[in-house]
Parts: sequence; C-alpha cells; structure tokens
Amino acid sequence: LEGAEPDARTSALVALVHATGMHPQAFPGLPKKQVEPRMAEIAEGHWAGVSVREAIRNLQAAITTVTVVTVLSVVP
Repeated sequence: LEGAEPDARTSALVALVHATGMHPQAFPGLPKKQVEPRMAEIAEGHWAGVSVREAIRNLQAAITTVTVVTVLSVVP
C-alpha cells in the first residue's frame, strides 16, 4: 500500500486476489477502498488476473446457461 514495487510472485498473487474479489479475506483489517485501487494497479494486465477473470466469466456463463435450461425444461 505504500507504493513499493512487488516482485513477480507477489504481483501474481495480488492479481489472483484482485480477480477473485477476495480483498477482505486477504487484508481483513483494511478498508477495501484503501486496498482495491492499489491491487488494481498491480494486477493491471497481469496474465494471472486476466486468466482468472476470464475463467470466472466463463463459469458464470455456464452456470447461467444450465440454470436457464433447467428452468425451461421444468416449465410445462
């Protein structure tokens, strides 16, 4: 949070935490308003964060599709 440049491993971890929205779990004592902008800055364009966000988006789309198909197959 103090502006220090993280190493590659820390950047990857921050990108994953940021992509999954786990700010409160990673930094329980700090307000999200303070943590989120710095995490976004570190995660910007990092392959880990981009890949995880894409995987989450794809999973949400699959869940939505299954839900819709299930509901439509139950309705007479």
